[in-house]
Amino acid sequence: MPRITFRQVLSRRDFFRVWLSQGISYIGDRLTQVALMIYVLELANGSAAAVGWFMVSQSLPVIILGPIAGVLVDRWDKRKAMVVCDLLRAAIIATVPFLGDARLVYLTGFLMSAVSAVFSPALNASLPELVEGKSEILVANSLLFSTKYFTDFLGFGLAGLIVAVAGLKVAFLVDAVTFIGSALCLVGVTKRLVAGQPRPIDLAGFWADLKAGIRYHRENVVVLSLLISFAAGVLAMGGFNTLLVVAVKKLLRVSEFWWGFMLCAQAVTMFATVAAIGRWGQKVPRPYLILPGFLGIGLGAMGLALATNLPQAFVLYALIGVANSLFLVPSMSWIQEIVPFEFRGRVFSLRGMALNLAAIISYGAVGPLADGFGVSKVMFGIGVLLCVITALSSALPGYREIYRRRPPAQAAA
Repeated sequence: MPRITFRQVLSRRDFFRVWLSQGISYIGDRLTQVALMIYVLELANGSAAAVGWFMVSQSLPVIILGPIAGVLVDRWDKRKAMVVCDLLRAAIIATVPFLGDARLVYLTGFLMSAVSAVFSPALNASLPELVEGKSEILVANSLLFSTKYFTDFLGFGLAGLIVAVAGLKVAFLVDAVTFIGSALCLVGVTKRLVAGQPRPIDLAGFWADLKAGIRYHRENVVVLSLLISFAAGVLAMGGFNTLLVVAVKKLLRVSEFWWGFMLCAQAVTMFATVAAIGRWGQKVPRPYLILPGFLGIGLGAMGLALATNLPQAFVLYALIGVANSLFLVPSMSWIQEIVPFEFRGRVFSLRGMALNLAAIISYGAVGPLADGFGVSKVMFGIGVLLCVITALSSALPGYREIYRRRPPAQAAA
């Protein structure tokens, strides 16, 4: 089979519109990510626990609404759902410049995440329907993720500059505008993104759909194995992400504004790695990419815990970017390749619920641990834990299916 090209996938008109919408939105997201973290640190006097609680506020809605969102996404027209979500997120983020209390910023994070709990599974469930066949899914994901990381390069670089020069409020207003631009692009999608016929929402039908989604996880060995390994990984990586911005100031003893520039360097390597996966990774068994990614994050965390200067931190951030890319795109594509359209909303929502539950436990624990025992020790321990998780994940049944060299799209229970 000839290799699928980026140009070939971008020629799909509806996918192109979705790709463009996300490219616009990603730039604003990066501005807001940096600005919100700095805003929370300023309001909470630099507490690592405050950053952790903010990340908890972003994880709770996915845990609470995940099962509901999955059933609704599988019933609704996903294009309309994504348009409404973008407009709601624009309205929410536009209120941040008028807040002056960390508790209100937590509420903003909660509401943004609640809307994203619908948008994300709708987008992930829709992608295979926007391309021609399973063979294009990995390349389509590579395009979306490489665009995300390219805009990370622009967005994080702009974030450091804008926050330093123009202030925090400007970043939030820019993000609101980008969500509106994203919605306008999605309006033009012509593909009918509904599995079967739209169905009315009733309690009995909702409960039956929810149970069917849970049963599907139990019966599909690949989906279940990915859920277990990623939940364990996020249990460690969530805390690691909490510490990154704090480590810049407390370990390297430089301004937190450098965090934005480090993320910019990381985005460059993530962009290059994701693009390479889309071009050369189409026939590589998925675990051969996913497991080295887990291991790379673990080793990178250990290295950052020992870093003593900015050049070392920049190199390690870049290497962590490579590792991140190795497991994100293949795992997403693997699920989309094997899960039928009518189940994808529930699979991605239940997966999001489990991963965010693991993350919230990690956020809540790691911040206070770092405040009590030190950022360096906790970060090094996270790295060791990720290396152990890599070894244990390699033995899960879903991964062993691929070791038998079955094609990724057929490796289902």
